[in-house]
Amino acid sequence: MDHSAVFRRVFHIVSPAFLAYYLIPENVTPNITRLSLAILFTGTAGCIEIARIALGLRLFGMRPYEGQRVSAYAQGLLGLVIGIFLFPEVIVVPVFLGMAWIDPLRSWCRRRHWSVVVPITAYAVLIFATQTLMGDVPSVLARLAYAAVATTVAMSVEGPRIPQVDDDLMMLILPMAALLVAMALLPPTGLP
Repeated sequence: MDHSAVFRRVFHIVSPAFLAYYLIPENVTPNITRLSLAILFTGTAGCIEIARIALGLRLFGMRPYEGQRVSAYAQGLLGLVIGIFLFPEVIVVPVFLGMAWIDPLRSWCRRRHWSVVVPITAYAVLIFATQTLMGDVPSVLARLAYAAVATTVAMSVEGPRIPQVDDDLMMLILPMAALLVAMALLPPTGLP
């Protein structure tokens, strides 16, 4: 059993815990804001990543090719932080859940020679269901369109294709940008 691979999958599955950011009050104390906590956490993770690369350390769960590049963990965090700062929550939450849960599902299906339809369908259902539960997209037509857009983009960039860029980053940034455009063209309330 590859314990490193198991750790990566478990980390993916539990990583939506980072979405607790949205549950933190804007002002934690009079002098500490939710934003300052996010910056502190991200800065600390960035310093650890820089030190890891500089010292040539390979942390548990990392793939061998991540040794001298920014790790998938750090790239996933970067994607989430960019999402939090640039995109509305109704885009960030479903797309992050898709990266966290469907990326490992697609890998699992690939190893078992299952049809790509399984993770594609799961991603679309996840996007649709999450936006339904969040209640910010009242139109069923809009939710279906957004699910189709996010699924198409995310599934097309899943898998390591660019040596220095991990699919965890691409599966966050590109679907979020595509959804932002889709929401501009088809507002959450439906047809303009």
